[in-house]
Amino acid sequence: STAERLLPGAEFHRYVKGQRSVVRSPHPYAVPAELAEHIDFVGGLHRFPAERRAASRGGAQGGRAAFHLGVTPAVLRKRYNMTGADVGALPNNSQACAQFLEQYFHPADLAEFMQLFGGGFGHRCRVDRVVGHQGGGKAGLEASLDVEYIMSTGANVSTPPCPPAVPAGRHESQEPFLAWLLLLSNMSALPWVHSVSYGDDEDSLSLAYMERVNVEFMKAGARGLTILFASGDDGAGCRRGPGGNHTFRPSFPASSPYVTTVGGTSFKNP
Repeated sequence: STAERLLPGAEFHRYVKGQRSVVRSPHPYAVPAELAEHIDFVGGLHRFPAERRAASRGGAQGGRAAFHLGVTPAVLRKRYNMTGADVGALPNNSQACAQFLEQYFHPADLAEFMQLFGGGFGHRCRVDRVVGHQGGGKAGLEASLDVEYIMSTGANVSTPPCPPAVPAGRHESQEPFLAWLLLLSNMSALPWVHSVSYGDDEDSLSLAYMERVNVEFMKAGARGLTILFASGDDGAGCRRGPGGNHTFRPSFPASSPYVTTVGGTSFKNP
């Protein structure tokens, strides 16, 4: 194949598990010396896609629980002592959130959410600008929540979501963080604050890829951008390793020293 000619030593085979099918090489490869200095990394050759774990929530025990809306924007704003006056007022304030894994927000959902939960503070009902590709079809849960809640806590602030550019797709079946950062790097006017809820297990990514992503984070910091990442869904992210020992499993890019990582807040009685 063309890839085998370009990467001497590689031998590609198709691996199938259930409905998933990937092409990988079990053998090491070489990069021609005249090209090596121009290549950051080669991906998609050896590593298999990480297993996605479905999130589960414990059901009510001892009978049917009373219905509760959960953590709404009003709950968050009250817990952080925000009043109706705590909204963006300066024209140069700006914020953005990123969308990955073919997830998109829907403008009609955002408008309805703000109509239901935005009554106690000044807010906007639509996104000012979409950078990259905004897909169609059904809205994604994570992408929708990201847009709705950043516009509720950072209320009345200009908010363009920044999905990865087409045809970025995925990086080894995971979020194309590098493609997203390169998209931002090539833009002259950017929001000052970027909030990202997505992440991958650090051990599911190659060191070369993470180092290349970190270079883009450093460049973003030099431009004065603030990039916030969620710390992950599992706290310290413990896992059982070989021999039954438990080890930490950090999330990336949350583990990068060039971003600000934010943990979650749990409310017992919101």
